[in-house]
Amino acid sequence: MKKFKFIIDGNKYEVSVDEIEENVASVEVNGTPFTVEIEREKKVVANSARPAKPVTAATAPVAKGSNNIIKSPLPGSVMKVLVTAGQSVKRGDVLLTMESMKMENNILAETDGVIKNVFVEPGKNVLQDDKLVEIEVATTTATPAAKPQPITPAAPKAVSTPQPTAAPVIGGMKVKAPLPGSVLKIVATEGQNVKRGDILLTLESMKMENNILAEKDGIVKSIIVAAGQNVQQDDVLLILE
Repeated sequence: MKKFKFIIDGNKYEVSVDEIEENVASVEVNGTPFTVEIEREKKVVANSARPAKPVTAATAPVAKGSNNIIKSPLPGSVMKVLVTAGQSVKRGDVLLTMESMKMENNILAETDGVIKNVFVEPGKNVLQDDKLVEIEVATTTATPAAKPQPITPAAPKAVSTPQPTAAPVIGGMKVKAPLPGSVLKIVATEGQNVKRGDILLTLESMKMENNILAEKDGIVKSIIVAAGQNVQQDDVLLILE
């Protein structure tokens, strides 16, 4: 197990990497477990391809009445609650919005079901792992395991290495990614006038939708990223002037 410590905007985070299997890692952030997919650079090794082991996929049944507790992934403040007790929700629906680390974070339902309890209200400050919402999981039927199919290894292909492109030198205020993630959508456009607090783009990180906000009034001079692009912490997203 590898452990790391980070300080972001004065908040301390302890990250433990438990194990890595192929391109999936088990990670804990301040005690909260996450499953992280890792992109690896492909390497070609001549005459080293071996048949992959067949994989058996099975879906376990979920009993009716089992509950899913949605907890706060980070300390923050609840901005608005979008669900009420007794409401049916689908996996991926927005349950509530909280402000954390200067971002608006949409907390999503992790499963289909019915809202059983809402533990917070707008304006309430919460700590990491505080209960937010309880969902009674919908009844599902077990899916029979798929019959494994043998996988025939493909012949290795040459991997071309892209040439790095020099980043343009742009003046103005750089809006950077506060966390690693993926750009879901870009709300602002180049040349647009924005006010402090306006949503510039939405970033998916740590199973949350994070709205990146303008920190001052200005004009969007340049947008550096595109929808669907993966970014690392401190990557420049756009430029305000």
